[in-house]
Amino acid sequence: MLALRSRRAAILVIGGDFRQALPEFDALAAAYARTAGPTSEDALECLRQAAHCRVEIGHATTALRQFRQVLTHVRAASGDASPAALDLRRNIGMLLLTEGKAEEALDELRPLHDDLCVVYGPQHEETREVADVLARLRLGKVTADE
Repeated sequence: MLALRSRRAAILVIGGDFRQALPEFDALAAAYARTAGPTSEDALECLRQAAHCRVEIGHATTALRQFRQVLTHVRAASGDASPAALDLRRNIGMLLLTEGKAEEALDELRPLHDDLCVVYGPQHEETREVADVLARLRLGKVTADE
């Protein structure tokens, strides 16, 4: 039953209905936490999806807190340079940037860039993307729309 509800919530996101998907992901995260544990992969993925929905509907502060919560669990289970952790760190850095918190974004994106260089290499698309953002931040040319 939970898998079916997860698919429905994912379809809502694909359709751009983030307001409808958000309570479903919140409920799914709670259900998975009860049935599989609060740090289960399914519970964390639902929390992550709920955070993405919150970003889309303008609840950035809550989304940031939720991304950080998920990152704490992912780091404990898989390390700081796991694909999930790298993605969450990028999401956090970019969300900080869109919220006008350039210094906090730099604090998140600098070590992320270092880890991306180690894991994927300096020429990898994700590494270059973060390097470009860092370069623009240093030049003061990054806007909230990026």
